[in-house]
Amino acid sequence: MSEYGIDIALIQETSEARPRACAIAGYVQLRTDRTYDRKGGTALYYSRSLHCCPIKIPPLVNMEATGCRLAMTGHRTIIIVSVYLPSPKPLLRSDLRALLALGDAVILFGDFNCKNPRWGCAIMNENEEKLDQLQDRLEFEIIAPSTATYFPHNDTYRTSILDIALTKGVALNLNYIETLNRLSSDHRPVLLKMGPPDGERPIPTIKITDWKKVSTAFEKSTLLRSIVYLMTLGRLNRSTML
Repeated sequence: MSEYGIDIALIQETSEARPRACAIAGYVQLRTDRTYDRKGGTALYYSRSLHCCPIKIPPLVNMEATGCRLAMTGHRTIIIVSVYLPSPKPLLRSDLRALLALGDAVILFGDFNCKNPRWGCAIMNENEEKLDQLQDRLEFEIIAPSTATYFPHNDTYRTSILDIALTKGVALNLNYIETLNRLSSDHRPVLLKMGPPDGERPIPTIKITDWKKVSTAFEKSTLLRSIVYLMTLGRLNRSTML
């Protein structure tokens, strides 16, 4: 936390760790522990220097979440939520809609257990198919790092990018999102930096675009004669002229 100058840390799978044992100097700890078994749970730490306060999370069916409200200069209040969707539970529209409705500007960040080749996974699972369907309806953006976040302890299993961010109504610039090869968990920490440009070297990221929606809009246009697509996926840049 100190090394990377973290303002807000979002934690998933807190298990049965005692709150006092997980205290971090200079940060306020918020937790939502499971009541029915020892696994799962979410937590959030925010720097005491920030204008933050806890928020009440609405009842959820499959997701687990802990959130705060951040007031900042130059931007409307942002709701920031640590999210965990346990595998193999399905992604439910009602859960996602309830979290996105918490404010006009919302960041949901954590382990969604959604796999999609668009951000480097080998396969697409059912949760990601549902996320694809809901992206247009609920009007959110998907931001994913360009390298794996999940490294199974079993070497025969494939690595995946499971830890992603969903944003709605956030006007901050995305400076970068990257996986940090630190700590010993099977999920590596993911660092997301948002704010005004600061001249740092950009790190490859994946900002997911709903290309089906774009294609449909193009087909309906009778004035369109020439279109240039510029798509960036990790380090790969591909341009196609139609």
